[in-house]
Formats: sequence, C-alpha cells, structure tokens
Amino acid sequence: MSRKHTIEFIREQFEKEGYKLTSEKYENAHSKLNYTCPDGHKGSITWHSWRKGCRCGECSGNKRFTYEFVKKEFEKEGYILLTKEYKNNRQELRYICPIGHFGKIRFYKWRIGHRCSKCGGTHKYTIEDVKKYVKRVTLNYECLSNEYINNYTKLKIKCGNGHIYYVSFKDFVRGSRCPKCRAISNCGAGNPNWKGGISCEPYCDVWLDKEFKENIKQRDGYKCMNPDCWKTTKNLCIHHINYDKKDCRPENLVTVCVSCNSRANKNRDFWENKYKKIVHMKTQEAQNR
Repeated sequence: MSRKHTIEFIREQFEKEGYKLTSEKYENAHSKLNYTCPDGHKGSITWHSWRKGCRCGECSGNKRFTYEFVKKEFEKEGYILLTKEYKNNRQELRYICPIGHFGKIRFYKWRIGHRCSKCGGTHKYTIEDVKKYVKRVTLNYECLSNEYINNYTKLKIKCGNGHIYYVSFKDFVRGSRCPKCRAISNCGAGNPNWKGGISCEPYCDVWLDKEFKENIKQRDGYKCMNPDCWKTTKNLCIHHINYDKKDCRPENLVTVCVSCNSRANKNRDFWENKYKKIVHMKTQEAQNR
C-alpha cells in the first residue's frame, strides 16, 4: 500500500525547484495542485504528473493557447490566418503565406519551425511561380530564366542595378542576392569603416627605417599591447593608431601581434581610443621614472 503524502511534504518538493505551492490541501496523487513557477507563471499540476517529471506548462510550451495568440504568431511572419477558431495544436489551420500561397498547418508543427510547404521547397514549383516569387520579395529583381527543373537549378537573375548573376532557387529563398552589389557595398565609401582611402596611401619615409620600428617594439617591451590579446601568435608588428600610414609619430604607433592588428580593422573608433590611452599611459610612466 502506497504511503499517503502530506501537504508539507509536497510543498517541500516544489520548493526544492523554486516553485511556490499555493494549494493548502493535498487529497491524492490525481488531484490538482496550484503553484507559481520560478518565472512567475501560475498553473496547476497533479502530484502524479510532477513525479513523472512534468513541470510548468507555460515554461515547457504546453500551455493552452488562445486564438488571438496563434493569430499573432502567424502575423509576425506575414501570414494571414484564415481559420476563425483555434481548438488544439493538432487542428489544421488554413493560411495565406507572404507569397500568396494557400495552405494548411498544425500549430505544433508551426512551433517547431514548419512553414509554407510551397515556399519551403516541398511543393513542385513552375517557372511562373519562381518569377512571381523573385518579383514579389525583392526590389527590382527579375528572373530571366525560362525553365525551372528543381530547387538546385541555377537561375539567371538580374538585380535592380542591372547586374546578372546565377543562383539556385533554394539559395535565393534563403536570402542570397547579387554578389556584385554586395561587393560594392563593402568597398570604398559603402563600407562603414571607410576613412577616405587613407589605407591605400603610401607609408611615411621613416617607416623604411628598421631601427625606428625596433625602437617602438623596445618601448613596448616586445609584447602585444592589447590587454585582451588572444595570444594565438607571437609575431609582432607596428600598428598606426589613427590608421594614417603617413603619421609615424611614436605616440601614433603601438606594438601588437598580427592577430590583434587584423582585429583592429573592425570597430576602428573603439581600437583607436583604446590604443591612444595605452600609449599615453606608457608615455607618462616613462616620464615619471
């Protein structure tokens, strides 16, 4: 015969996992017990289910969803929910996807990442479907191909700037766009790190003096001056703090490893301020000796 538990024992078990038991009475293993979980969700559970490992339904995603919640989840991704009532997560819900396809899906499949079967590639597309998709989801892009075989077929695409490139429909759906436009945006003034082209200018005359650069390394103790150095290499080089190759003043130079020198190509304002402070402190220490 199983032992009858007390409400004190049950409360102790709940509290071990940060739950607060709000029920004042325990009847049996199948009676509902009210609780507040560590995240503040309120719910109820039987002691039988608790012993089997069940916990807060809202935290685990097993809560009873409302129609309004389900509709908002669809609308977040541009879907239109046509079904007017939500019963359970196995009910087939009718929708229109952002591309205009009609379909059905169960909400439990939606929650694990399933979406429109036509957009996902499980539907056999025609070349008309492909052209319609390209035109709808991109600005001024056009599919020039006249034949579509499968998801891996290379399509001839013309971007809004008139560049022609080839891409599979699978990659296009995933976001692959014109490589020429991407290259242009990452070069020159289109790049957020653009400094007017100073990296292309020649170095100052003193840069050819090996002894001068050796003095900078000696000043810095022959070590990388980045306190957050990953220490993946011992190869040292001299870095121009303000990224101007013609400015070879000692206070504008700092010793770093080649790895940290590469890291400084991004977030340039951050690294410039950081290395300025480091060299300034180094100079003050030398003056106070």
